[in-house]
Amino acid sequence: MASSKIWPLTKDDPEVAEVIKESWHAACDKWDEQQNPPALKKAKHDHLLPDAPKPWRKATPNGLYVSDKRISKKVRDELWSFFHPLNGGRECASDDKTGKPLEGEFEWYQRFKRFPKTAHYNGWHSGKYRGEEGMVQFKKELPELYAAVMEAVELAKEAAPNKEVLKTFLPESVAVMRHKPGWGLGTHYDNTHDEGKGCVLMLTLSDDDTVPRQFQFTDPPRGRICTIDTPDRQVLFFTEEAYDEFMHESLRNPKQTGEIISMTIRLADVCGYQAELGALSHATGAPAAKRVAHKRIAAKMEAKNAVDSDDKM
Repeated sequence: MASSKIWPLTKDDPEVAEVIKESWHAACDKWDEQQNPPALKKAKHDHLLPDAPKPWRKATPNGLYVSDKRISKKVRDELWSFFHPLNGGRECASDDKTGKPLEGEFEWYQRFKRFPKTAHYNGWHSGKYRGEEGMVQFKKELPELYAAVMEAVELAKEAAPNKEVLKTFLPESVAVMRHKPGWGLGTHYDNTHDEGKGCVLMLTLSDDDTVPRQFQFTDPPRGRICTIDTPDRQVLFFTEEAYDEFMHESLRNPKQTGEIISMTIRLADVCGYQAELGALSHATGAPAAKRVAHKRIAAKMEAKNAVDSDDKM
């Protein structure tokens, strides 16, 4: 059963009635088949690991780096004005009923369009700029954003020296989300890549970080959690275990004091936005990423258990 529709499909759609009757894993497999050729389905795991009992222990994942420096205030202010073109202020002028930005405001779109009546207008994407030639175009078309992310790249390199993934890193893709108090983004794994190759650079802007947005990493099968404050102008970078085996989310907190502009900066082929099929080596999507992550975690847990058993002998 092939489909060109956007997932998730609705219960009223007869084309997917059979899918709805099947188990979650079967539905995920069907989604993979629709979106990815068989050659891309290299890593498939038939079961998911259970969550460890709570409370989970605090642990910083390998591959997580937070710069102790910030991007410059001048560059930050110019980028803030880019996202607030009418008056540079906190509030994006919007329709009282729909929340849609008014004419002349920044063109935020609904990040989760499958909920058109309730989804926030909080998403935007730069498009993709590949290679050095793409950087020239990026700088010309989006100069304020380019200046900020290039500063962020340099700070990430200082915070994570000698990281191979950063030596050739270019900010080819920037996904942006706006978070007002109480808004957020649910926990998820990013698209699967070969181990150690996936990486994300994150830049945060805020007009009031008295109570900052928090970004949280979790490893449910092994019961580990790491929560990071993300104040204004902060640069955060994660790869390796933090990318491959930890979920992450932007926590919803009604007591958050400011509006947040959160930028996720990636290589074009790491970003899942309008990904080119030929560039992918693994099935895409959160369900597929979760299965692969759990397969990798299970292998490491088994290896650790084997070592522990040997030590007891």
